[in-house]
Amino acid sequence: MERDRISELPETLLLHIMSFMATKYAVQTCVLSKRWNHLCKRLINLTYSPVPNLPKKVGVERFKKFATWVLSTRDHSCSLHNLGLHRCWTEPELLDKIIQYALSCNVQQLILDVYSGFRPDFESLPLMFCSQSLTSLELCISWNYAPIVFPKSLHLSVLKDLHLQCVRFTASDNDSAEPFSNCHLLNTLVIRFCSLHDDAQVLCISNSALSSFTIYETQTYQILLYTPNLTSFTIRGSASLQLFSTCNLSFLEEVNIDVSWDGNWTEKSSMMSSNIVRWLQVLANVKKLTFTSWYPFQIMLHVSYFSNFFLYFVLNVHIMFMFAFICQNLCLLSILYFKYPFNYVSNSLCVGFL
Repeated sequence: MERDRISELPETLLLHIMSFMATKYAVQTCVLSKRWNHLCKRLINLTYSPVPNLPKKVGVERFKKFATWVLSTRDHSCSLHNLGLHRCWTEPELLDKIIQYALSCNVQQLILDVYSGFRPDFESLPLMFCSQSLTSLELCISWNYAPIVFPKSLHLSVLKDLHLQCVRFTASDNDSAEPFSNCHLLNTLVIRFCSLHDDAQVLCISNSALSSFTIYETQTYQILLYTPNLTSFTIRGSASLQLFSTCNLSFLEEVNIDVSWDGNWTEKSSMMSSNIVRWLQVLANVKKLTFTSWYPFQIMLHVSYFSNFFLYFVLNVHIMFMFAFICQNLCLLSILYFKYPFNYVSNSLCVGFL
C-alpha cells in the first residue's frame, strides 16, 4: 500500500491548503480518514456561495445547513480570519446569530452580500460597528426590511477597507453625517446606492488616512471631503451629486468620472452642468483624469443625442478638444483620458499636457 504523504503533512500546513478551498469541499475532506476527521472544524476561512438563481425557499434551507454546521460543529476556540456570505438567502434571526459568532471569533474580513433584513433589535449591529478585529468589511443586505441605519460614528479602529451598499447614514450635527472619522486606518472606501437618514443633507467624508474613495449612484445630496491624503477618486452614476472639499487634495493622482444617461437631463441639465464644473474645481490637483463616457460634455453643452454618425463624430471631436483646453487650467493635470463604450468609435483617446 502506498503511503498517504498528504495526510502526513503538519496540521498547520493542511489547514493552510484547505483555506484556499470552497468551504463545502473543505468540509467534505472529513470522510477521507481519521486524520482528516476534525481538520475542517478548525478552518479559519469560511465562504458560502450558493448556486445562482436558487428559489428563495431552497436558498434559505441550504444556508441554514451551513450556519448550523458553523454554529454547532466548528471549533469555537479557533479564531476566524474570513467569513464571506455571497448572494444568499437567509432569515434575519439566523443572520444575526452568524454575525455574532463571527465577531466573537475576532473575524478580520467580513463579507455580507445577502438577501435578508436588519431589524432594530439586532444584537450584532453594535458589535459590528465597534469591532476591534475587523480589517475589511463589505456590507450589502437587502430584502423587504428597511435598509441598515448606521450610527453617527463607526468605531472600527483597525478597519482598512470598507464597501457599503444600500445603507443609510445618520446625521450628527448641523444636518451632516460624519460616520468615518474614527476609522483611523481606513484606506479604501466604496459607497453604492446609499442615502442619508431623516433630515441629513450632507455626507462628510472626513478621514486623514483615506487613500481611495469610490461613490456610485446615490440620492441627491452633498459630499464634503476632508481627505488630505486621497490619491484616487471615482464617481459613477448621475451628475446630481454635489461635491465640496475643505482641503486641496494635493496628493490626488487619478480621478475617474463615469456619468451615465439620465432621462431628466432636459430639466436638470443646468444643475448637472454646474455640478460637473464644481467637480473639476474641487479635483483641480489631479494628475490623471479619465472620462468613461461623453455624457458629461453633452450636459455641459446642452446638446441632444446625435444618431447620425458624422454629426456624432464631429461633436465628440469638438467636445474633446474644447474640454482639453479647459482642463489645462487644472493645476497639475498631465493626462486627460477618454474611454468610449461604443463599438464604432475608437476605444480611447489620451491627451497629454506638458
